[in-house]
Amino acid sequence: METFDKYVKTLDDFLVNIDFIYAGDVISSSNKKFHEKIRHSSFSSSLIRNIIIEIYNSSVKKMIEESEEIIIHRDSFIDIYDLMDKKPIVNSKILFYSNNSNLNLNLGSHIIESDEVDRFLPSYFIRRFKLMSHNKEVSAYYCPEIHDDLDDCHFYLVDKPIQSMVWALQNLDYKINKGFSTNEHIVTIPFYNCDFKSYKVKVVNTQKLRNDKINSILNDN
Repeated sequence: METFDKYVKTLDDFLVNIDFIYAGDVISSSNKKFHEKIRHSSFSSSLIRNIIIEIYNSSVKKMIEESEEIIIHRDSFIDIYDLMDKKPIVNSKILFYSNNSNLNLNLGSHIIESDEVDRFLPSYFIRRFKLMSHNKEVSAYYCPEIHDDLDDCHFYLVDKPIQSMVWALQNLDYKINKGFSTNEHIVTIPFYNCDFKSYKVKVVNTQKLRNDKINSILNDN
């Protein structure tokens, strides 16, 4: 499909600016297969969009599962710049944060995150701000997969991209099985396990920790 090949090239040029997902250091891979019944017989950009979002979700889930946790008490957390200066955490290049963490920890963005329907990809693929301190530059992204609360605010610091879409697009296979009234679109695309180091920074409410510990002791007795 010549038109699809041109589309993939355009998509590759678009994704090159998304540093956290574009060009990771690949360790291993496994194929993911997607299929959808569609009436037309040309490639579906909406299907490709859904696939990229699914790969994003899987990559973030893997990052969260493999992160090393660091606990910081709320009363000792001034802001993200102070943390970067006083407690260097890996060679951080990327930060993922939640709405709640942004609002409660003053990470740097004053935007209430929302998903605009007119974008090809959701707004959380776009860098929200850049942290710069002592010759360090950290790109910050809102991440809807981070779930925290007012007492325990979480964010993640990562040293390298968590996915390699450049290779995924190059090795993508798109087939269309034509039917009578609908066509089956089948996409096989590699999901790459990449080499990166991730830290989950958990800023906790000190009083809540004390209360939880007291309750735990009382329950044991």
